[in-house]
Amino acid sequence: MDWINRMNSSIDYIEENLAGIIDFERAAQIAGCSVYNFQRMFSFILDKPLSEYIRSRRLTLAAFDLQHSNMKIIDVALKYGYDSHDSFTRAFQRFHGVVPSLARDKGTKLKSCPRISFQISIRGDKQMNYQIEDFEEFSIVGFKKRVNTATAFEEIPKIWDTTSKNGDMNSLFKMLTAADSRPAGLLGICVGGNWGSSEEFDYYLGVTTNIEPAANMAKLDFPKATWVIFDASGKLPDAVQEVHKRFYTEWLPNSGYEPDDLPTIECYMQNNKQEVWVAIVKK
Repeated sequence: MDWINRMNSSIDYIEENLAGIIDFERAAQIAGCSVYNFQRMFSFILDKPLSEYIRSRRLTLAAFDLQHSNMKIIDVALKYGYDSHDSFTRAFQRFHGVVPSLARDKGTKLKSCPRISFQISIRGDKQMNYQIEDFEEFSIVGFKKRVNTATAFEEIPKIWDTTSKNGDMNSLFKMLTAADSRPAGLLGICVGGNWGSSEEFDYYLGVTTNIEPAANMAKLDFPKATWVIFDASGKLPDAVQEVHKRFYTEWLPNSGYEPDDLPTIECYMQNNKQEVWVAIVKK
């Protein structure tokens, strides 16, 4: 219950400040975690960045203001954080499908993003298989790509497809065969961007290895840490996404741990066998 209450209190804070400045540090503090983990948690649970949720909520309220008041469009724009009529109009039209001036016309179809709330989900029909291990520092070498946060779920599969088609995947397989170390398999890692407060983040596609990266590759170092390792075997991408959601909603609230400020690692092996590695620390 404590985790649920803290998350809902954080949403209360966000809702109270939709017409003002939202301090991500304050929202995370209320939730009892770092900004990185708060936004990462939010994104995995809802399949959308926190910034997108806030933007959708503000545009929902903006439409209500246009319908139920005589406020000028520019005043509504400024109220919800847009510094010009044009930027507000573009955002409003992307979300609602119509320009703001049409929102006052009866019969105009508009969209509504409801306020979210966190609740306890009583489950038990499916087990989560996991193990907790301490690991010394290790390094991952591979290919780094800049990804747009809002379209990450479409862009990341394309990165894998392009890497396979252009021959770079062969380089990873050669390194993988020579390494024989954990985390095992081809690894997918999202780094930076705070999962929502930034428009972009870095995505690494690589393997665990001690060799130095080639000129067209990048290296990512992990410090000594404790990891919870979940079996995420099954059909992709559903199996991996389900583990992320259940980690935050089912495993974490009762575990006695909290997430460490390290990127989550997704390990892809043969025969639809996957693992999800999350760094954790004792509460």
